Order: sequence, then structure tokens, then C-alpha cells
Amino acid sequence: MDNIMKTAVRALFYAMAVCLIVWAFLPEWRTVSLGLLLGLAASYMNAFLLRRRVELVAMRAAGGGPRKMGLGLGSRIATVLLVAMLAYRFPEKFSMPAALIGCMVMPFILLAAAYIHNKRQS
Repeated sequence: MDNIMKTAVRALFYAMAVCLIVWAFLPEWRTVSLGLLLGLAASYMNAFLLRRRVELVAMRAAGGGPRKMGLGLGSRIATVLLVAMLAYRFPEKFSMPAALIGCMVMPFILLAAAYIHNKRQS
């Protein structure tokens, strides 16, 4: 799981770097690239929160540690709502569709990374 997450985070940082390059060299695409960058940052945060939750559930299933109660899905939804509120409040800086698309990128990157790691092992 750690190798898959490292590969996915590396790919996400490459996508963020591309967004910064687009922001720097294409002024007419600045709102789209900043919106996508904001969404990618939220997507990374949500993947980190989900990874932590999976580790806690696995530890609990193995019989170790007390039962932890948390917000879980609520914190991930709140992250996306924060991105949407920022894009709505500052439409001259962030593109709303790009920000929401960016929020949904990390699960697909994780899926591709898991597929690649699975193919390499077999």
C-alpha cells in the first residue's frame, strides 16, 4: 500500500507542477489551472485522510488499539465543500468546474498506480 501511495502522490505532484507551468506561461488559462491546483490539493488531503482511516480500521481488525470514532466521510466532504466555497467566492481566481474535477482526480491516480504495481508483481 505504501508503494502505491508513493507512486500516486508522485504522479499528483507532477500534475500540480504542470498546473503551475500552465499558470505561468498561459495567462488565459490561469483560472482553470489554479482551480485544478486547488482541487488537486484537496484530493491529496482526502486521499491522506482515507489512507489514515484504512490503517486505523486495519489495526482495529487485527485486534490492536481502541475503537476510534471520527468524522470520516464528513471531513472529506467538508474539504470538497471548502474548495467549492473558495471557487464560488473568488471566480476571478479559481474555475469552479476545474476545482471540482481536481477534487476527484486522486482516486483515479490511485487506481492506475495499483494496476501498474499489480502488473509488475505478476
